[in-house]
Amino acid sequence: MSALTNPEVFGGTSPRLRVAADGTCRSCKRCRQKKVKCDGHLPACHACRSRGRSCDYPRDGRKTATRSRAADIRSLQSQIEELKAQLNTNNAAESRADIQTADLQSEIPSNMSNSCNQAPQTLPQPICDRDNPDPDLDLATSSPNIVNPMQQPSAIQWPLEFPDDDGDAGAISPNPMTGSGQSHFYGTTSLLHESPTGKESTRDEGIMHESARFLIPEIQNRLIAYAAVSKQRELVLHSSPSVSMNIDFDGIQMDLAMHLLDLHWNRLHYLYLLTYRPAIMDSLINNGPYVNKLLLNAIYLQSSLWSDRDSLRSNPLDPSTTGITFYHRFKSLLFEHIDQPSLPTVVALLICGSCLIQYGKQNAGWTFCGMGYRMIMDLGYHLDLRKEASQTGANSVTLAIDIEIQRRVYWGAYASDKFQSLFLGRPPAMHESDGNIPHEYLDSYEELEAWSPYKDSEATTLDESIPHYQCRPAYALSTFQHLLQLSKITAQIIDEFYTFKSTQSSETVLLQARSEIRARLSQWTTRLPIHLLFNPETDDTPPPYQVNLHTTYWTLHILLEQAFLIQNHFEFILDPSAQEEGRKLCIQAALRIWKLVEAYKEAFSLRHAHYDLSYAIYSAVIVMLQHFDKSHRDHPDYLDCIRFFWLAIVEYQRLTSHIGWKKPFEQLRKLMRKVKKSNRQTGRGEQAVTIPGDSVTITATQARPADEVPGPNTFDELYLDASWDDTCFDPMNDTLIDDSIFADGTLFGLFMQH
Repeated sequence: MSALTNPEVFGGTSPRLRVAADGTCRSCKRCRQKKVKCDGHLPACHACRSRGRSCDYPRDGRKTATRSRAADIRSLQSQIEELKAQLNTNNAAESRADIQTADLQSEIPSNMSNSCNQAPQTLPQPICDRDNPDPDLDLATSSPNIVNPMQQPSAIQWPLEFPDDDGDAGAISPNPMTGSGQSHFYGTTSLLHESPTGKESTRDEGIMHESARFLIPEIQNRLIAYAAVSKQRELVLHSSPSVSMNIDFDGIQMDLAMHLLDLHWNRLHYLYLLTYRPAIMDSLINNGPYVNKLLLNAIYLQSSLWSDRDSLRSNPLDPSTTGITFYHRFKSLLFEHIDQPSLPTVVALLICGSCLIQYGKQNAGWTFCGMGYRMIMDLGYHLDLRKEASQTGANSVTLAIDIEIQRRVYWGAYASDKFQSLFLGRPPAMHESDGNIPHEYLDSYEELEAWSPYKDSEATTLDESIPHYQCRPAYALSTFQHLLQLSKITAQIIDEFYTFKSTQSSETVLLQARSEIRARLSQWTTRLPIHLLFNPETDDTPPPYQVNLHTTYWTLHILLEQAFLIQNHFEFILDPSAQEEGRKLCIQAALRIWKLVEAYKEAFSLRHAHYDLSYAIYSAVIVMLQHFDKSHRDHPDYLDCIRFFWLAIVEYQRLTSHIGWKKPFEQLRKLMRKVKKSNRQTGRGEQAVTIPGDSVTITATQARPADEVPGPNTFDELYLDASWDDTCFDPMNDTLIDDSIFADGTLFGLFMQH
């Protein structure tokens, strides 16, 4: 039998017929790879046989492929439709659950008791900005379960990691780390910018968005539990000296350090929520990464202004030296921290820069805050970690605490920047369009935490006239979220009416902008939750930072209307009716501020008032003096209002060591002299004034009724009744000024050279 017909060799067929018969390729694998002609002989081709190599003929995919049938396609389509129906059913059920949860949450504030002895049945949800909700994160999907640390110890283990089904931590990681371990941000125009891989970015971002809503309740529960446990651990510092001995308070005694820290947490912390208490105190005890000596000295410096201990003075006879030692220490430490940006350094710069205004060091304070804002950008804290992590492809695991701190630092800095810009008359450094940080805070422990004023048993002087204050819920998060909305309105007011560009805008554009801002302010007050409403005539006085919320609201009304009442501020003049409308709104706002500050003074005194409240007082008295000629006849309590503000400023200057108010107070004294002189020239010095609550109309030459509280009845008496401590002023500058005192932008910046 010939080789061509041997069935053991070719399977009983020719090589060309073999391909169709057994489904293998006519060329072996090695010849196909080298792209040379193969003779197709079995069991080995000539090329492989001559080189002694194995010869393998692969299967021909063209002969083994399975063709799709119409029945198979219809079956797959039906399965897809069934899956879609199941998804729609699940989404509908979740939507109904969301609505029920939202209804329950809306009923919580109205049922809350102001008593500190009643524990809330449920912990509050993170506060959400209703005007600008975050589309990527729905925090109201379900009510958080109250975590019991005794039953669930794993729930408070630290660090807190985001669970991930795929084990891919890149979906929630921060910006990529540099070789030094520092995280830095570089935009797309930078040569140091690293572009992420598009396919991986899309995949990670999809995973992140799908899992975010399911992660939030667990993260929130963990943060709340950690905050509660951290608060309990603070008691150990006071009761166990062996624990506090191991803590480095940067050279000061433990009792003084805790006194200044307690002052910070009780008053200053609530202004902007810049500092995250659980992380800082935990790091202080365990030498963690969220506090350093620079931050400690910034807190010491700021709290010194609110302390009644004379031991904090460098010179016992000079109140202005209170806490100044901490400022010197801060400056000496700054050099070693400025080259290594970090979260504690950012917060330290912002705190120190803010409090330096009250020390009269406005330029240094503005510079330090500017460094803090730039450091926020450098560290990438203006970018949402959830989104940026998926785009950078980083692999590090993010702590829940980092995201919470990032949000608090960014928005706290944003709000502080806007109100500091008002005070100093300078453009804001941070803009909302620069970042994409969500507004929601996940740790809501402070929302219902009990609050009462801090009392120092070792204070040198105590004001016994301050009545007992009944503790009440702090409402810290909701208060700040509404203050944050006011800060955004503040930014719009500055941009629209107090920039060089705005002074050249047309009347139509400016009036349209004023209408929009009026609508925003009106919307703000209608959306204020019931637990933040405050009527000083009927309600108990809330904590100081909540009073500041309302005084800020009315101050913005004044700032908005005054832009159109200042002479030569714009290139046009409003018609008399429009001017009268703006003037009435300003007077109304000033009278509201009067009642708010009066309630504040009776509950807390002005000894520890923040400069936000002082700015409101300044704005109100400026308005009352500017419009005295046209408005004092329309309001019988007009002079009483001016008298209250004037004496309040005198008391504030006498009780505090805030030398930063030297120039603004000097301006007010000149204004008082100007108006007094105008009254004498026009013969209004002896004008009869009706005292509110009294049926007797008297003049300056008439005696007061015996039961009347001593007070001025004319502007001359008002001026003489308010004595000043002239040691704070330069006599060389004590001169009368011309009529231009009311023609400048005094309200925008108390330290501007007009």
